[in-house]
Amino acid sequence: MPYKKELTFTLECIDKEDLLKRMEEKSDFVLVDTIGKYDGNRSKIKGATTIPYPEVIDRRKELTPYGEIIIYCKHKDCVASKKVALALKLLNVQNVKVYEGGIDEWTGNNLPVEEE
Repeated sequence: MPYKKELTFTLECIDKEDLLKRMEEKSDFVLVDTIGKYDGNRSKIKGATTIPYPEVIDRRKELTPYGEIIIYCKHKDCVASKKVALALKLLNVQNVKVYEGGIDEWTGNNLPVEEE
């Protein structure tokens, strides 16, 4: 007889201060912009690697050499970064975190960006 099984996963999120600290300390991490040029976006956090949301899973081997993988998207309510992080965790990729504030919070605080 069929049955249902509930799985629970926890995603670790960081804020802009945590991200700035990692950048200043030159920590071993990769920052992944999942937005690309979607929805007219023209910038990314300085130093971020752009991998559009649908491609991250297929390109995960590019990310695994780093100590941490930090994923971000547009803003706190955007679910793209959370979906990518969860999918990576389901594929047993370790040390995945989400910067929830996204590019909107980053640019809203006049922090360094570069053209997409």
